[in-house]
Amino acid sequence: MRLGTCLLLAVMSGVLGLSLRLTLPVTPVDASFRDVVRLYQSQGAPIGSNTLETSPP
Repeated sequence: MRLGTCLLLAVMSGVLGLSLRLTLPVTPVDASFRDVVRLYQSQGAPIGSNTLETSPP
């Protein structure tokens, strides 16, 4: 593909995404999702990683 074609497709997809975002309503969070989030927050912060590669030294 040529550069102009790629830029045109990028601009068109951006305009399409923005127009969808502005025209379609955002679905509000329901009560069951809030309950799940509260459950995970009550468990506290994660202790750390369970792999040696990402654990602190």
